[in-house]
Amino acid sequence: MSKSISSVRPYEALLRLMDKYGYNTMGSKEWLELSRATRLGFQYLATEALINELSFAEDESYHGKEIFTQLYRGIERSIIYPSGDKKADIVMMKKPKPNRKSVSWRLLLDYLPQPPLPLFVIDMSMKFVHTQEELAKLRLQIGISLSVMREYLWDAHLAITGADEETSRWLSEVLGHNKISISNARPSEILWGFDADKVVILRADAQNPLRPDDVLTADAFLIGGIVDKIPRPGLSRMLDSLVPWGIPRKLELKGSVIGVPERINRVIEMLLKARYVYNGDIYKSIISTMTKKDRIARAFREIVNRSFGEAGVKYIKKSEFDELKTWLPVSFDEFMEAARRAHVEVR
Repeated sequence: MSKSISSVRPYEALLRLMDKYGYNTMGSKEWLELSRATRLGFQYLATEALINELSFAEDESYHGKEIFTQLYRGIERSIIYPSGDKKADIVMMKKPKPNRKSVSWRLLLDYLPQPPLPLFVIDMSMKFVHTQEELAKLRLQIGISLSVMREYLWDAHLAITGADEETSRWLSEVLGHNKISISNARPSEILWGFDADKVVILRADAQNPLRPDDVLTADAFLIGGIVDKIPRPGLSRMLDSLVPWGIPRKLELKGSVIGVPERINRVIEMLLKARYVYNGDIYKSIISTMTKKDRIARAFREIVNRSFGEAGVKYIKKSEFDELKTWLPVSFDEFMEAARRAHVEVR
């Protein structure tokens, strides 16, 4: 069994810390994005504490309104946000006064996996093959990947390899303040140092699809920092030589990669959802991550494969949409758009 399969996540570490010291209600003197705090709760507060090295201090003067609650060990724990009349047991802040009882952010690390597995590695050694337009898209995708990572784990689980000094500076412009690992090392060096035995290499041209067992037990996932606006067949196979013990896998939806999101941030999102939300169900993680563009692309493929020819005109029965809808989250308008692009009539 993988050493990281039961690893504690940031929100769990924070709840354990609160439970240990008898705290049930938490506020923050540091700025928080209300929508994220309301949606992500203790996961958001834990990652903020880890990234910005915030302490947790007792402060009887802090009051607010309840914006998030979570039951933990039979007790309701809550997050409060100014302003309101509920008192906080503990408050996040940068530098507590010496006379205040406080808990360091470092104690969160005691509950988190060391080394921080699973590790998600984006390798940048193929950066030089990209056009300026592709590079702009690549940088944006990596920036979004960090935001996605923070919804499930935190920065320590993301590493960027093959990044020289110029690339590191270039990436820092979109990553902001962070604690991810950026180095010019080869992926194998980083993965070896993290003691990652089971490494899954994600590439669309792999022979075998990703399986639930792979996604649940992998110590690390290696993703190429590649944006193929201009198709470059076989480029992603370079990843296999970078980590010889890695297992190549593709994200596949019902026997095809068409319609499976390709952007780096979407790939990471699918992996995180499959592991932490859907208990290894890759199909659910894919369809929940698909964009309108992805759904139309897959509908296009299905329509072309299912269409018939009659008197020089290709057509498809409307009933095919009903069948397609049972596994592809495509709307009728999207189905019709795909048919139009395929030059296929719907009857």
